Amino acid sequence: MVGDEDDIVVSLDSFVPPGPGGRWPLSTGLSWCLGIALLVASVGGTSVWALDHFATRLDRSTKTELLSSGIDASQLQFEWDYRDVVVTGKLPEDSSEEQLLAVLRNADGGGVRTIRMQLEAVEDKPDQRFGTVDVTVVLKDGKMDLQGNVLSAAQREQLQTAAVQAIGASRVNNNIVVTGYQEQTAGSDQRVASLANSIAGLNQAATVDARLSATDFRFNATVADAAQADDLLRLRGNAGDLGLVISGDIVTRQIATGGVLDVVAKKDNGRILLSGTVTDESHRQTLLAASARAFDQQSVVDEIVVVQGQPSVGDTDRAVSVLAEAIAYFDDAIEADAGLTADAFTFNALMELEEDTAPILLVTEAAKRAGLQLAGSIDARQVSLSKEVDLLQAEIDLLSDEIKENVVFESGKADLDFTAKQTLNKVVDAMNRYLRPVVEIVGHTDDSGSDDANQKLSLFRATAVLEYFKISGIDGLRIRAVGLGEASPVASNSTEIGRKQNRRVEFIADGNFEQ
Repeated sequence: MVGDEDDIVVSLDSFVPPGPGGRWPLSTGLSWCLGIALLVASVGGTSVWALDHFATRLDRSTKTELLSSGIDASQLQFEWDYRDVVVTGKLPEDSSEEQLLAVLRNADGGGVRTIRMQLEAVEDKPDQRFGTVDVTVVLKDGKMDLQGNVLSAAQREQLQTAAVQAIGASRVNNNIVVTGYQEQTAGSDQRVASLANSIAGLNQAATVDARLSATDFRFNATVADAAQADDLLRLRGNAGDLGLVISGDIVTRQIATGGVLDVVAKKDNGRILLSGTVTDESHRQTLLAASARAFDQQSVVDEIVVVQGQPSVGDTDRAVSVLAEAIAYFDDAIEADAGLTADAFTFNALMELEEDTAPILLVTEAAKRAGLQLAGSIDARQVSLSKEVDLLQAEIDLLSDEIKENVVFESGKADLDFTAKQTLNKVVDAMNRYLRPVVEIVGHTDDSGSDDANQKLSLFRATAVLEYFKISGIDGLRIRAVGLGEASPVASNSTEIGRKQNRRVEFIADGNFEQ
């Protein structure tokens, strides 16, 4: 039978020494010395193993951190002394000592204590990358694409500037890449300048297909007249003086001039953007002047290109004046854009108030008189004030029966009961839907009492409603209380029912309070 835990007693007398006759083979003192020596050896061995294991872990985690940070640690050696490390070897390429230190400090969760760097500096190697200019230029359907490689940002900018000069920034798609390589073939700046000069002379070209490389200059173009062809041949010939092999054809072909007038004006973030083509410099100046009047001069972005020619239809002077008149309203618009061709006018505008659209609609009438086809839409965020007044009054009139039934007063009093307030809340909701109209609150009485007393009482009743509107959130500038006393009954005062109907208020919406 097993007893309680307190009944179990262990006696030291039960332990018998292992020697003969139950004695320890060594003296007690010597036994203690041997035991302590064994313990020290065990602890020392464990500590050495632990330190080596810890250093191995730090070494492994540090190299992992360096690798994940994109630093090659293959030429680095790490000498660990517990949490202290000495780093020797060669500094990895594309790395700095600061980057290396930053990674080491974070290794093993920041477990590294001190870091000593004894690294061999890597000599800077000169950039041995060499390249050449290789650019293509394609002009088609009024758009110019620039593709290929140049050696510097200045070369790319030179070609961009020439393209913009020729046909306008909005028609240029520049995908040229700057390589930053050293010149493999000397004279790249001169070759790029020669191509840029040729591009700048393309303002009347229909199509272009050109390519510039280190050794060749191909330039095919279709132009409107012999004079421009001669200019381009001269410019292309200058490239031959640079030792380039010249190829390609520049041909003259009758280019249709109908529809050359093609201009777009757009309001964009407080600026006005003008782009497209006109047939005369005077047209460009007319549109620039109108834009400067609507905006300040610094806010006008001019990308209009002048292309000489006579449109096939319409009076271009009159058409341009219509667009200039439309631009005058851009500043007041939330959004606006207009487009003009030789036979069509498109105008889109969003105004804040409906009444502001009236003058713009006059511009569209002028476009009709100029014989232009019309497109686009003129819209407003808010209807006109007069329309808002009508809409608000219509909502109040729909509540008129409920107002007559519920917003009535006890004889001689101006208090609003719960039912009256519930109905007045509906009037408040209507006023919150139309925020510009004002409302006149007119109070009335029956014929009980004197005229003077009834006049005051009717004003008290209108004022009680006014104050309720105020605490309901209606701006006090939008409401006015008026008392008419007993002067305008809606029912006979000879009966109690009629007198109750006369103790009422009415609401009149308007654009403003008449003075």
